[in-house]
Amino acid sequence: MKTIKSLFFAGVMGCFLTTALSCATNSKGFVINAVIEGLPDSTLVQLVPMTHDKEEAIAEAVAIGGKFQMTGEVTDTMVVGLMVKDSYGTLRFILENVETTINGKVSVKNAWDGTPSYEWDATVEGSPLSKKLKEFQTRRDELDGLYEKMHVENKDAYEKMQSLKGAELEAFKKTEAYDKLMADEKKFFNTVNETLGGMINDNKDTFWGPLLAMQFYNFFNSSNADMFNQFSETAKNSFYGRKIKEEIWPVGQVGEQAKEFRVTGDDGKELTLPQLLEGKKYVLLDFWASWCGPCRKEIPNVKAQYAKYKDMGFSVIGISIDKDEKAWKKAVTEEQLEWPNFCSPAVADLYKVKAVPTVYLLDAQGNIVAQGDECRGDGLAAKLAELFAK
Repeated sequence: MKTIKSLFFAGVMGCFLTTALSCATNSKGFVINAVIEGLPDSTLVQLVPMTHDKEEAIAEAVAIGGKFQMTGEVTDTMVVGLMVKDSYGTLRFILENVETTINGKVSVKNAWDGTPSYEWDATVEGSPLSKKLKEFQTRRDELDGLYEKMHVENKDAYEKMQSLKGAELEAFKKTEAYDKLMADEKKFFNTVNETLGGMINDNKDTFWGPLLAMQFYNFFNSSNADMFNQFSETAKNSFYGRKIKEEIWPVGQVGEQAKEFRVTGDDGKELTLPQLLEGKKYVLLDFWASWCGPCRKEIPNVKAQYAKYKDMGFSVIGISIDKDEKAWKKAVTEEQLEWPNFCSPAVADLYKVKAVPTVYLLDAQGNIVAQGDECRGDGLAAKLAELFAK
């Protein structure tokens, strides 16, 4: 899980195709009737589950005159985002098997990468759970005000922290202004932990506990096991309880079989993981990206190990998560990578890769023998030396 501090500095925050103006009803499921000003005719809107993973839409419809209807049925309580396909910006609410009305408007502008970004100004009526979610979100949003207040009161101190270096910075750290800044930050982040942690803990026996945890934090890891274990069995087995469990104890643990996948080579032919492992004793499965500084900083070390052990049966499979294939190919050329490389965000999704670099060391049968830091830097050198000494 990201620390609360980094979360705030980062700026924290079915299966059913319908057409607009349909008059169908679904007594067992959900019915969403929407009128959204600002949507051009033929705009394809979708409902996408809000998780830390890349999720597929569970319902979609075409807007005509700003109007559309979606129907379907859900078996889990989940937060969904109403969004325009292939764009940024969502209207979040809880999808229930009830009739829901959405009214409002959108405005659109291009994001930094040219992708349309929609700002939703709309109300959701008919969903009691969405109303309660909004109450929780209001309490969380109050923290933003406290954060802004803290920055305003310590504006001069923050500016000095950013401008000073070396001895001048060390001298500033001995001042009353610095002491006040540190005290105010500590008080603020204690308030954040107490507020968000309190809401989660107060709802640990229902689906709300995991749902709020998913909404408040950017990701989870083994350090969050105690938080998960406090949940009731009902909470653990809820939609977000299952999602959090997958993040804390992800696929790809040492001793497990690596998930099989298919990738396409430069010649257009598909290759499977067993084919890539064929004839090798150990293979480093390396998830990386052209824009990832730590990934590229690690390449010289991997190259050194590859040169040392390639004739003994060691190889590397590079899986890039780049969205821009040109940038990926340019990086492969610049780094003069000799091992098989593929650009496949889909494989990264299969392994639930949350950040790069993510690395696994596999044996000839595809079993995971090491992961993480044990496969990077001095750890990789030590592990390969141990394995090839056997």
